[in-house]
Amino acid sequence: MKISTSQRVQLGWQSKLAAITVAGLLLEAITGIWTYFLAFSVSSQIVVILHVVAGCAITVPLLIYIVSHVKKWADQRTTATAMMGYGTGFLVILAVATGIITTVQAAWTTRVDDQIAFIHLTTGFAIAPLILLHLLFAVRRRINQFESDKALLGARKSFALRVGAWTTVTLIPVIFALTQISPPVLFLDTPTDYEHADQYGQEAGLFAPSYARTRENKLIQPQVLARSESCGTSKCHQQILAEWEPSAHRFSAMNQPFQAVQDMFAEDRSAAETRYCAGCHDPISLFAGTKSSESKDLSAPGFKEGASCVACHSIAEVDQRGNGDYLLQAPEPYLWEDASGSKRWISEFLIRAFPRKHRADYDRSVAKTPEYCGSCHKQFIPEELNRFGISPGQNQFDEWARSHWHNEDPDIDLTCTDCHMRLVTDSKDPGRGEASDVQRGDDGAHRHHGFIATNSFMPDVLKLPQYQAHVRLTNEWLKGETLIPEIADRWPTGPVAGVEIVAPEEIGRGEPLRFSVLVNNRKAGHSLTTGPLDFVRTWLFVQVLDQDEQVIDEWGALDPVTRRIMDHGDVEHKTGNARDEGTMVLEATPLDEFGQPLLQHELWRKAGGEGQRVIFPGYADRQVYKTLLPADLKGPLTIRAELKFRRYRQEFLDLVVPDMEEESGVFQPAVIQSTAELSVPLNVEMPVNSSGGVP
Repeated sequence: MKISTSQRVQLGWQSKLAAITVAGLLLEAITGIWTYFLAFSVSSQIVVILHVVAGCAITVPLLIYIVSHVKKWADQRTTATAMMGYGTGFLVILAVATGIITTVQAAWTTRVDDQIAFIHLTTGFAIAPLILLHLLFAVRRRINQFESDKALLGARKSFALRVGAWTTVTLIPVIFALTQISPPVLFLDTPTDYEHADQYGQEAGLFAPSYARTRENKLIQPQVLARSESCGTSKCHQQILAEWEPSAHRFSAMNQPFQAVQDMFAEDRSAAETRYCAGCHDPISLFAGTKSSESKDLSAPGFKEGASCVACHSIAEVDQRGNGDYLLQAPEPYLWEDASGSKRWISEFLIRAFPRKHRADYDRSVAKTPEYCGSCHKQFIPEELNRFGISPGQNQFDEWARSHWHNEDPDIDLTCTDCHMRLVTDSKDPGRGEASDVQRGDDGAHRHHGFIATNSFMPDVLKLPQYQAHVRLTNEWLKGETLIPEIADRWPTGPVAGVEIVAPEEIGRGEPLRFSVLVNNRKAGHSLTTGPLDFVRTWLFVQVLDQDEQVIDEWGALDPVTRRIMDHGDVEHKTGNARDEGTMVLEATPLDEFGQPLLQHELWRKAGGEGQRVIFPGYADRQVYKTLLPADLKGPLTIRAELKFRRYRQEFLDLVVPDMEEESGVFQPAVIQSTAELSVPLNVEMPVNSSGGVP
């Protein structure tokens, strides 16, 4: 039996399915607008959950209603109202489809497709006004009928009441949830007995002598800056976590030499003054307020993470002054970030479904600048610390800024990240690509977070996760075997430092031999060597051999018992030898105010230094070697030179952590960075020098 148009209209307004559909769409509109326009908060996250749950709940009823509604009015003539209805139905189906895809991606993948999410957003915004217009047009067409037909008028009012009631009822549990869930606590109250470093002047904040500070000038809950493993266990940043885990940034606080020096620092001065180191080495503990005289354990609470993922990515501003001169803005955690099980799953879902806050907190443009690295990789000893006067320390940033590698032209400029954070082109990371970088574009890669440089020793000692891969990459880097395709046109291939031997064209038996070995800093973006020059060592091991490979003389060997560098023969190297005595060692020795050497890295007492020898980028240095050749020399002569590297001066290890190598079973290696060899023919007609002297 065919029903009249008037009856169809009345049945439409009386349909519970229609009311459920409109209520659901209204709820989706409200929650969508709330999520998009209002600030990130506990309530906005609850609303996101409601948006997803409600969207899933109304999907089937919504599709059923659209199909039945189209069938019901299919025989009507084409009008503006009908066309608006068809368009709205199409957009609703598109919004449902993209919403389902986005939900699935947020729940079970590592990255929500930005284009799909954008379509869902725009269709969502378009649907609400279109539905409203569709209903208004439908009512307007039959306005006289509504005014005269009480049943139709009642059906319309009933429809409005149902929509309002169901929408309100749905919001009740949300309101209840908001009363039960407290926002995460970011900050700690400063204890009344917290020790302030007042001697550092008016500008000294809570964390002096470090220049590191927080935007709110408050202590931060340690768990806010910790939990780096969660960045990977969520299956989001697994590759980056694996790269960071054995890195020097990760073990910056937990390695035994740092811990031992920190204990000496605290004993010599106070635990509070160790904040000078903590700004870069142990930021979690620093900002938690545990670097104080009241601390029972200087390792608590974040020493196992060092420069953690969150601590680094929360830096909002930096200054070129150094000594950890940065401003940290604590990120606002998502709900249940520190939970486990289902709550943790919801937290990860929220981060992927509602990533705006996550990106704002962690994807900071300042982190891509050399100045960001320079806030820690530039050091000096302030007068308030050494009680003497300002004394410079390691300074990779200014060395780079003055070098030929730095250029105002971005097409030529090479920065810290270009060299030490090579691109990983097989990236699976959800944050891969850098569309805002004019040099990169959306390349689908991420930067390697191993920060490959020179420390292959400590990851092996600590047996950190993925340490074998890190050691391999570091040794390849030290030897100049690393190829970085994206800067291959600006960065030369081959060893970081070139070695060249300059010797006479020929020699005679019993004659004095005098030759030079040149070392050229070809590739380092800063001085060679750099870092803590009181214990980092780069030196030349040089041998003169006869034709049977028998050693005639040598310089720079490691003593087999003490493992210390020998200048010549059994003479142990002393800092500051001349360029024609002993061997070349790139180094420096800090001195206290009385001119006494500081052999255990007691830099808080550093007032000056002696014996500094480094090679600036693009420059070379040389060492002269002299020996007397034997009268029965078998020629030709071979001169062999190796440029070697060790992370720690052996005397430092013996004094500070004497048992570390033996207990770990890992003894510090000497990595050969570069080699050179020269054959010098023997002139048998040259007379033997009877004086036996070496000029």
